[in-house]
Amino acid sequence: MGGRTGAEPGRAGAANAPGKTRGKKESVNETGEKKAVQRAASFNGMTAREWAAASKNVWNDVSSPRSGTQLDHGATFPEKLAARIIAIYSREGDLVLDPFVGTGTTLSACSDAGRNGIGIELNERYHAAAEGVTKRERRTAAVRLAAIKDDCRNVLHHVEPESVQLVITSPPYANFIQKAEADRKKTHKNSIITKENNSRVKRYSDQPEDFGNLQYGEFLDAIKGLMEKLLVVTKPGGYNVWIVKDARDTRRGVPYVSFHSDFARLGEAAGFAFHDLIVWDQNEQRRLVLLGYPSVFYTNQNCSFMVVLRKPVT
Repeated sequence: MGGRTGAEPGRAGAANAPGKTRGKKESVNETGEKKAVQRAASFNGMTAREWAAASKNVWNDVSSPRSGTQLDHGATFPEKLAARIIAIYSREGDLVLDPFVGTGTTLSACSDAGRNGIGIELNERYHAAAEGVTKRERRTAAVRLAAIKDDCRNVLHHVEPESVQLVITSPPYANFIQKAEADRKKTHKNSIITKENNSRVKRYSDQPEDFGNLQYGEFLDAIKGLMEKLLVVTKPGGYNVWIVKDARDTRRGVPYVSFHSDFARLGEAAGFAFHDLIVWDQNEQRRLVLLGYPSVFYTNQNCSFMVVLRKPVT
């Protein structure tokens, strides 16, 4: 009697164990099903948790060292930055366009993320580097990449209307690049800016149509014209993300040049909605430089901005 009584709880416990296991499996399955439903519902394939985690408006974890053709270019953005923008504003199979593709950072990020990518580049040397990216192994055979050597003003010759989910790019900063190059050689030859902050930006070409050779007013007019064409190729509800850095031109009496607000204004004039602004915090990657001492105080411009434009749905 006593032995049988002792055995009963054991049998009951054994009988209950599978039930508990099934409950856990069911819970895991329910979680997986919930995520699948959320991924199908969201335009970018993110779950609600991933969506919330990506919604910070200051990014300080996307910088990375440059190497090879990136150093040769001197003004590329990190692939980690491109990858995050692509993950937020598009989903697998979408088409991403970079009209100033440079050495192909955006195309590389597209390949890894399962997005199709088109890049346009005027400079022959940088185009060759971007073309090399299109020949590398891709995450899936379905990914299509193209690097086109042309002036991005001709984008309508290469891209179908309303075919692009996301434009991501960083434009030349008008002739400020030439000013920065001259300033680095003359004033900052042995300064922190050159030696420790690794400033390498340089003129991209001598071609008069190069956006990097235009006076600022002409540059803004050209950007607006380009944005009007990008509006044509962008899908309704699609996004354009412009990565820009504000500047100073104190030698000519201009204490602050607000690239990011000018680009937001131009985007609205072209027909986009100014949708969002994200700060790329680069303070951890750059030492502080003494500016204006002792008479005029200036902050160090150790951040860039992502100006997010969106094409209206209707």
